Amino acid sequence: MTLGTGTVHGFGARKLLAAAGVDPDDLRLDEYEHVDRGVALAMIGFDSERAELVEGAVSVAAEILRRWRAPRPELVAGLVRCLESRHSRARGDAAMALARLVSADSTQDIASAVPALVVAADDSYDRVAGPAALALARLGRPGAPAPVHRWLASSSRLPFFQVTSLGQVLQPLVGHADELLPAVRRMLVDSADSEGLRPLLTALAVWGPVAGEAVPELVSALATRNARWACDALGSIGPAAAPAANILDSFVRGVTRPPRHDGGTPPPNGVRRWHGSQNAAWAHWRITGDSKVFLAFLEDAASRGLGYASLARLAELGPQATRCAAAVRPLLESPGPWTRVQAACAWWRITGDTDAAVPVLLAALEPLRSGDADEPCRAAIRYIARIGAPAGAAAPLLEATLSSERRFPADVYPAARAAMAAFGDGPHPRRTVDS
Repeated sequence: MTLGTGTVHGFGARKLLAAAGVDPDDLRLDEYEHVDRGVALAMIGFDSERAELVEGAVSVAAEILRRWRAPRPELVAGLVRCLESRHSRARGDAAMALARLVSADSTQDIASAVPALVVAADDSYDRVAGPAALALARLGRPGAPAPVHRWLASSSRLPFFQVTSLGQVLQPLVGHADELLPAVRRMLVDSADSEGLRPLLTALAVWGPVAGEAVPELVSALATRNARWACDALGSIGPAAAPAANILDSFVRGVTRPPRHDGGTPPPNGVRRWHGSQNAAWAHWRITGDSKVFLAFLEDAASRGLGYASLARLAELGPQATRCAAAVRPLLESPGPWTRVQAACAWWRITGDTDAAVPVLLAALEPLRSGDADEPCRAAIRYIARIGAPAGAAAPLLEATLSSERRFPADVYPAARAAMAAFGDGPHPRRTVDS
């Protein structure tokens, strides 16, 4: 199933349509008048004994639920039945489709799926267990930590996909951090040099200060090829990660460097800056509260050309980064939409100038008109919410987005509502994104 055109793709989905005598190119699930037909085809597939037709039904149902907000209890019920299917691929796809439905703004009621998700989360086949546990974690159900404990207990034997699932599942389980951290810390030791550990480190960065107990293991990870991800986790923890400060400073200054992230032989010190130096500099600032090391790094980077990752963290410093402003300004016209959006936020945070930043952010909202919201678009909504009234020209499009029958990524809705609240109750400028 493609995300752009709305036409049906994928082996199972095309088999399902062929069995029903439907030309896949004639069914466009991005057009609302085709949705009822898609629902009917999915229901036929859910009742099939053929694995590829059941998989096709899951694919069609997932695409409809991804694109449209209208409640479809029959599709949810079909996905729930698939959790008990003898076809493992259909079970896994159904679990992931249900996990994607879970958000504060979901219009689909998946309460009926919980018992089957609990069973699926204990499945030995990780393609099913991972998404099922993710759905339970996002729902805040007590069944979510159980498979996590099992995965952590067998950390030395975990295949890559399983660890990837673990990282996703851990992120919304921040409320269970005290319970899970002892096993997480053991895993950080058991799999210290495995690249499969990186999703777990990303999850700890999302947890932030509550992951403070893992600081000793994260400091040890700075001596492995996972150092860049460990830097992010330590920086997110903040002052409690003080034991890492001197090591991070040495990384930034090039005095020492960790192993290469791909396991290759690193160049001699001083030949080339470590690729994670920015992560280390940012973490040093977040831990110590002293921005001098981070600013020196960014000013040096600005003299050579800023990348979008630098821009996002430059924005955190705000007016402290005034000497980098001249390097940011040209990036408002970068050919890359993500760089433009990050540059707009950085420019506004450093200078306070909305006249140059806001038009860039408004232009990034254009995908909303066609029912999509790519990463630059979603970031632009968040930044517009922070800017508030000076970006009030976005109000009509954001209002239309919030009331649309189309389903946008889950993070669009809270960001759009925050933006509308920030605009205030007064009249909004009638200038639109097109003008």
